[in-house]
Amino acid sequence: MRIVQTRVARLAALAVPAALGLSLLTGAPGMARPAAAPGLDTAAQQAGVLGALAGVTQPAAELVALAAKAPDGKVPEADATRLRSAVGAAIDKLQAALPAAAPAAPVAAPGLPVTPPVGAPADPPAGVPAARAQAAPADLVATAAANLRKSVDELAAPAAAAPPAVGTTAPVQAPAPAAAPAEQVVKDTVNLVAATVLGNTALPAPDLPGLPKLPALPGATG
Repeated sequence: MRIVQTRVARLAALAVPAALGLSLLTGAPGMARPAAAPGLDTAAQQAGVLGALAGVTQPAAELVALAAKAPDGKVPEADATRLRSAVGAAIDKLQAALPAAAPAAPVAAPGLPVTPPVGAPADPPAGVPAARAQAAPADLVATAAANLRKSVDELAAPAAAAPPAVGTTAPVQAPAPAAAPAEQVVKDTVNLVAATVLGNTALPAPDLPGLPKLPALPGATG
């Protein structure tokens, strides 16, 4: 009995400091937690956008790599389903992490002038088509995201069965796969990265010495 009591006392002696340390780390009920360092909220939001953007590029790049390794250019069904879902979910996360889109320009009734939004240029820059000049950065990101979804769906689609040759039951040998679907996924991924980096104030402007000044997308602020 005395041995048991001694062991219980030792366990209690170890448990009390451990519980005290845990309460100091997590904060006891009613105890205010230390405030975050000033300025880190913005950095955390920017890191969230970068992480979401990386979440898009990684599965898209993996899908292209698997297609390049496959003899017929088609990704195995299990991998295609997994990566298509990963790209779609990552695009949703990226769009949710970006600032809300600016209000759409008002549409005037026939015969009445249109009042542009506050801060919007009255006329498009010289040499820039009107449709492009009126496109907001959020619209460009949405367009790039839709294009990437489409090209990923095309690359991840299963291979179509070849029809049998005329007068035989043997299937015709399928032609060599074209590189267009994989190349389009790469281009659409680059477009989404460019639209996100250049057209949103969610990320800081690059300032690496020697890097040429990057253009600002129409409608971008900051």
